[in-house]
This record gives sequence, C-alpha cells and structure tokens, in this order.
Amino acid sequence: MKPLRQVGTDQGALTEEEMRYVDRRVVETVRPLLVGRKLLPVLNLNNAGIFNVRGYHESDMSQATISRYGKTPMRDRVELALFDVEVPVISKDYQLNWRDVISSRNGGIPLDIRSAENAGRQVAEEEDRLILSGEHVGFPALGIDGLCSAAGNNINGGTWPTNVIADVSEAIAELEADGHYGPNYALICLSSQYATLRTLVANTSTFLFEVIAKMVPGGIFVSDNLYPAGGSQASGAASALVIELQEDNFELVVGRDVSTYTYQDEDMNLAGKVYEVVTPRIKRADSICDIQTVTLV
Repeated sequence: MKPLRQVGTDQGALTEEEMRYVDRRVVETVRPLLVGRKLLPVLNLNNAGIFNVRGYHESDMSQATISRYGKTPMRDRVELALFDVEVPVISKDYQLNWRDVISSRNGGIPLDIRSAENAGRQVAEEEDRLILSGEHVGFPALGIDGLCSAAGNNINGGTWPTNVIADVSEAIAELEADGHYGPNYALICLSSQYATLRTLVANTSTFLFEVIAKMVPGGIFVSDNLYPAGGSQASGAASALVIELQEDNFELVVGRDVSTYTYQDEDMNLAGKVYEVVTPRIKRADSICDIQTVTLV
C-alpha cells in the first residue's frame, strides 16, 4: 500500500516537461490568430504588476516663419496632453482531467490539452477585439480605446466592391490632411468585406485586392474582431479602417505575454488559466481613419 503522504502524486501537478508542452501548444495556437500584434509595435514593461501606463497626445507647435535673418518671434514647445491607460489581465480558465494526465504518463500518448488550446483561442480573440475595436456597446473593456474607438478621422463608406477604391483613397486623403503621409498605410476589414475584393476589375484579369494592396503597402489585414462604436457588424453599420503604420502612432504595451498557470483542485483535476497582461496605447488618433457604414452588394 502506498504511504499516505504519496497518495495523489501520480496525478499531481504537471512535470516541467508537461508544462513546457502545454505552453508550446498554446502559443502555437494563439500566435497565428493575433492580427493586432502585426500592426502595433510592442513595448514590454518590466513586470506584470503595473496597473496603468501614461501616454501623451502630441499637438503641433506654432507655424514656422519666413524672414531675411532667421529671427524667431516665438519659441514654443510641443504640447503634450497626458492620459493614462489601464493595463488589464485577459484570461480564460480551463481544466485537465487527472485521469487523462495519468493515461498520458503511463500510456505514452500525448497529453490531451484541447481545452487549453481553446482557452488560448479565446484569449487571442479578446486581445484582438481590444486592440482593433476598443470598448464599445456590448464589450466592456475598462474604458480602453482600440484603433476603431480612438479613430481621429472618419468618412462615410459606400457599397463594396463598387466604392471600395474611392473609399480607401478618401481615407488616405484624410490621413494626409493631418500630416500622415505614409507610405506605409494598412487596411483592416472584416472577412465579409474582404470577400468582395476577390472581384475582378472590369475588363481586366486583376483582382480588386491587388489594386487595393498597391494603395496600402503596409498590407490588408482581415479580422472579424473589428467592431464599430455601436457594436454592430450588420450591413450598413460595419466599419473598415485605414491606418498609418508608424511607431509613434500607437503601440501594444505588454506586461506579461501569453502564459499558462496550473494547480490541482479539490477534485484532483488540474485547473489551468491562459492569461496575458496587455493594452493598446493610441498616441496619435488622427493616424487612424474609420470608413463607417460600409455596405455590401
């Protein structure tokens, strides 16, 4: 008979090798889903205990002067408006059954971690919704702004694919009017919107997405985690974004990258959590143009 102090050790906490396996599989599941991280440069904090980070909205100085001797009538400074952003924890719990752990250890089969991978997908989707959309109706997010909710420019979109070239061109013109001259623009749209770009341009063998790609060299990014302020993606309410990809415009603040945590619960199962500590920080809202109320044919 096993000594009492050893009862439960064969289905106890995961070994270091098992933990590495869970971490690796969760990260492999999550990474391809993170559209927002392809757009925002990452700023790493030195620990996950930081609750808020400070940002600055920058205002232009006064107009330059033209004079014979270069006299400067005013030495003003760039105005920096302070703002604070919450750095939240995004997390999802999962469970590994103790019998599956024993079966894996004694049967030589891989540990069944589908629940951990699924939890990772939920975290990835929530991160992308926070980055791309920010807080909106039906999505409480501690008042944090994403690209869409912070957009400093907007235009009324037309019907896609008919008006998509004109809409993207007008959005770029709005950014240029605010001093964002690219050329590294990017388009973010829903999968249903991108589907309309698989249309051939009349009397050519060129697809619409090929034309748009030349207008936005930063890339076309597709995500169904893009919601307007009203929280609806219905035809007539959906948005698409054109942004200028530049480090000074926005960034993703990371206190803790995607991680897992496990402990044994009262039923001998392994309770787990996939979590991260991240927040978008939008510094130049006028580098984002929201193409509003896009309708589809």
